[in-house]
Amino acid sequence: MRIRTFRAYLRERFPFPVKKLPIHTFLGCPHREGRTGKGGCFYCNNASFALLDEVRSLDVREQVRLGIERARQRGFRGKFILYFQTYTNTFAPIEELKRQFDVAYEFAGDVVGLSVSTRPDCLGEEILALLSRYAKDMMLWLEIGLQSANDRTLRLINRGHDFATFRDAVERAKGFDGILTCAHVILGLPGETREDMLNTIEWVNRLGLDGIKIHHLQVVKGTVFERWYREGKLPVMDWREYMDLLLYLLPHLDPRIVVHRLVSDCPPSLLVAPRWEIDKSEFLSLLYRRLR
Repeated sequence: MRIRTFRAYLRERFPFPVKKLPIHTFLGCPHREGRTGKGGCFYCNNASFALLDEVRSLDVREQVRLGIERARQRGFRGKFILYFQTYTNTFAPIEELKRQFDVAYEFAGDVVGLSVSTRPDCLGEEILALLSRYAKDMMLWLEIGLQSANDRTLRLINRGHDFATFRDAVERAKGFDGILTCAHVILGLPGETREDMLNTIEWVNRLGLDGIKIHHLQVVKGTVFERWYREGKLPVMDWREYMDLLLYLLPHLDPRIVVHRLVSDCPPSLLVAPRWEIDKSEFLSLLYRRLR
C-alpha cells in the first residue's frame, strides 16, 4: 500500500503483538476552562471518546490493572501501550503528570510504551523533558491536536490556538530525544476545500512528524456542531465521499509517516451524523484494496 499503518509499524518494532490500552485521567482542558478561550472546540464532547462513567472512579493504576486483566481473559497474550486518551493529558502540575505516567513502570512486564494526547499550547519545556525521560525506557508517542493547518478554519471551529503554535510545539518536541510526534487531523471541517486539506497533509510532511491520526468530521451530541448541523449549516460526508477524499490525499503523505487512524470512532448513542451503512472494518478493507 501507499501508507504505513500503525499495525505494520508495531510489527516492525516488536516481536510480539502490541495494542493500545485507553487510559482516562480527567485532567480537564485549558480551552474548555477558559485559559485559551471560551467554550472549547466546537466539535468536542469528551464523552464521545469513551463511556467515561465506567472508569471515572478508577485511578490510573486500577485502569491499567483492569485493562490488562480483561485483555488476558479475552486471550490477548501481547503487550500494551498506555494511551492517555481523553481531555488534555499534560494539563496538570509536573508532579501529578509524573505520578500518573510512572504507573507504566509498575507494569513493566506488560507495558512497552506510552501514548499521550494533548494540545500544542499545553507543552512547556518541563513537560517535554519529562516525556523524553520515559522515551529512554519505552516507546513514547506524543499525539498533538492540529485538526487543520488553516488558521481561518482554526478560528471558525474555536480551536483556541493557531497553526504557528502547533508548529512551535512540534519543533520543540523534536529537540528532545526519543519523542515520536503524531498530529491529529480532522477532514471535512466547515469551509475547507480539498486544497486546504492537502495543505495540512503537506505541512505534516514538512514538519517531519512521525505519525498522523486522521478523523472524518463527525457531529456529536451536545456540541456547537450539532446545532450547526441541525440548522443546515454543516455538511458531512458519506462514506464514499470520504473514501474518495482519502484516495486523493494519502498518496501525498510521506510514506515514512505512520498512519495511526483513518476513521473516527464515536459511540452510536452520541453520534448525530454521518451514520454510514458500512462499518469501520468494511470501510478500511475496501480502502486498502483501492490503495493497492
